[in-house]
Amino acid sequence: MTLRSMTLLLFCGSSCFAQPMSLTVSPVSIDHKLPLSQAIAQLGTRVQGGYMSFGIDVRENPEPEVELKIAQPVGLGVALAQILSQANGYAYQPISEHVIEVYPVRESSDPSDLLNMRVREFAAKREPATNIFSKPARFIPELNDYFLKGKTMQACGSIGPGLASAGPGISLDLRGMTLRQILDAVAEADATLAAHYQKHDLPVGWIHKLRTDQEGKTVHVWSFLSTVPHDWERYMPQQEP
Repeated sequence: MTLRSMTLLLFCGSSCFAQPMSLTVSPVSIDHKLPLSQAIAQLGTRVQGGYMSFGIDVRENPEPEVELKIAQPVGLGVALAQILSQANGYAYQPISEHVIEVYPVRESSDPSDLLNMRVREFAAKREPATNIFSKPARFIPELNDYFLKGKTMQACGSIGPGLASAGPGISLDLRGMTLRQILDAVAEADATLAAHYQKHDLPVGWIHKLRTDQEGKTVHVWSFLSTVPHDWERYMPQQEP
């Protein structure tokens, strides 16, 4: 994917792609509250007629917990609104054809927030998205400098059975984007990666959380998760020759 096509993808606005909000979610009812990220993952696996990856930014510790009770098939937007109405200060935004971001409104509008950091250049060549989402500072010098200055610490992890860092890789060359936009761009590139189908692998989205360690310091936790339904491969876009 070229820089021009990715830039248009990220900045054209929700009117450029109707598919995410046209999808439906099958009924689901969990008898106990779930952490916000887990509830969103449950929604993703029940999407019908397509598939979505999510970028999830959670700042509270402990993570907000929500009820997940959908009695009949509803639109994906309705289901997300139902969940996020229980998590004060959170919203969602379709970013591209296969990526929706869930974020805290206050931090997302703060120019000084870490995820709004402007990155001069980001390049990846056949790099598994799981690697990028788990350790983004390895691929983004500005982020690595931020942590080296001792402002905060970072940690990494993963969510999702059977996922590993040796999967198919994405290739991107992006300039002048924010950290948040880069993570979303990687998620979209991974969501449409033909090698997933060939290797029976799964596309993943990203998660960013804040934690406090035993010394009272803020720790940024980076991880990934897969939220696609079991039949997601049926809806992969046709690859250009």
